[in-house]
Amino acid sequence: MSLIEQGLSANDDRVFAAFGRAMHGSQALEFWLRVLVNVHRVASKDFASQAELERAVDTLSTSTMGTVFAALRTLARDPILEEKLTMAVGERNRLAHHFFSEWSDAWNGPETEVEMIEDANHVQRLFEETVRQLAATLGKHLDVIGSNPDAYIPGLQHRLNNYTGQGSPTVASP
Repeated sequence: MSLIEQGLSANDDRVFAAFGRAMHGSQALEFWLRVLVNVHRVASKDFASQAELERAVDTLSTSTMGTVFAALRTLARDPILEEKLTMAVGERNRLAHHFFSEWSDAWNGPETEVEMIEDANHVQRLFEETVRQLAATLGKHLDVIGSNPDAYIPGLQHRLNNYTGQGSPTVASP
C-alpha cells in the first residue's frame, strides 16, 4: 500500500523518522544511566557478593528511566548532571507518552510537520548531550576503580571509545 493510499505524506515519514531517532536516543540514555548506576555501585562497594550485584543489575535492567535516574540520584551528587538528567527524563516521558497527542490538533500540513521534526530533533540532541556527560562521568568512575569496563558490560570499552574526542575522557584499557 502506497503512502498516498495510507493517507500519509513524505513529510509524515520524516516526522516518524525524527521521532524514532529521538526514541533511539532515549534508549541510549537509559543504557548509559544503567551502566553508570551499576559502575557507581561497584565503585562504592555496595554489594556483599557478586551474586548480589548480579541481582541488582537484573532488577535495574527492567526499571524505567525515572527509576534508574532516582537510583543514580541516591548514589552520586552532581547538580549539573542531575539538572540535565531531570530535563532528559521529562522530555523522554513527553516524547513517549504525549508527543503525538500534543501535536494532533495542529498536525495538518508541511509547516506543522517541520515543527514536529524540529521538536523531535531538539529532544534527540538533549539525549546525545546527556549521554556524552554520562560517558564522561562513567570514565571518571572507571578511572577510580581501575577496572576494565568490559568486565561490567561486554563492548562497553568500544562504546566509551566512541565518545573519545567529543569532550569525554578516554578510559585506558588494562
